[in-house]
Amino acid sequence: MGLQILRRDGRLLVGHTGSVPGYAAAVWVSMVDGLGAVVLANVAAGLPVALLAADLVQIVAEREPYIPVPWQPLSTMDPQLLDLARPWYWGPAPYVLRPPADGYLELSPMSGMGRGTRMCPIGDGDRLRVHRDPEGMVSHLDLGTLVFTRQPYDPAAPVSGGVDPAGWRATDRRKG
Repeated sequence: MGLQILRRDGRLLVGHTGSVPGYAAAVWVSMVDGLGAVVLANVAAGLPVALLAADLVQIVAEREPYIPVPWQPLSTMDPQLLDLARPWYWGPAPYVLRPPADGYLELSPMSGMGRGTRMCPIGDGDRLRVHRDPEGMVSHLDLGTLVFTRQPYDPAAPVSGGVDPAGWRATDRRKG
């Protein structure tokens, strides 16, 4: 007697199957999903209890939400990162910047739909630049030329790529 290992539909299960005359049983646990299933049946043959238990684990894993580990507050947080944790706007679109416990920063749409980004404190790629006003308060964020402000279309914030001081004007494409 001992643990058995089963890989079914890409899911690794550990458990055990067994039977005595007139009875069959199976237990499978998926450590990744935090789920287990037990099947006990009073049958002599014909019911694949091992596959039934594995199917139960798969059904629940695919259809029921995973219950996350309860939230625990951090004992310390960098005050500069905490100051950035709030809503930001890219034009009219609301985003939220969060400093998770792992030291990274996550910027994602408030709607939950669309693309977000996860940034590490050191590394290559797009850099998050924090801009401050003369009093030292954060005025806006620049992420690879995308400007995020504290209010939609903040008139005090720079516009990516700049604005022609002469403003918009019509041109005649037929000339030159």
